[in-house]
Amino acid sequence: MQVERIKFERTGGFGGMHIAADIEPKDLPDDQAKRLLELMDELDFDELTEQTTSRTSVMDQFTYTIIVEAGDAKHTVVTGETSASDKLQELLQLLNRIARNQKKQ
Repeated sequence: MQVERIKFERTGGFGGMHIAADIEPKDLPDDQAKRLLELMDELDFDELTEQTTSRTSVMDQFTYTIIVEAGDAKHTVVTGETSASDKLQELLQLLNRIARNQKKQ
């Protein structure tokens, strides 16, 4: 998958904290972009189910929305922090770091 843009949003949590970022891998440091794209490939991101949140609600849980644009294709995944696989958790942590860094700039 040739990722051009990633729209990332984290909502919920204690106090309703919200983080959003529009990420273009080509604008990231090489090592960060490489790891981001590796994780997406390892996850087969474009094959993930759109809704991966659990049916049971967890108080103060974060909800994540990831929209990946690759050429004319667009794939969205919405997940909660407790329903994400370990590999997806790793991707969420990386996207969180990138989003916080963008917010500081």
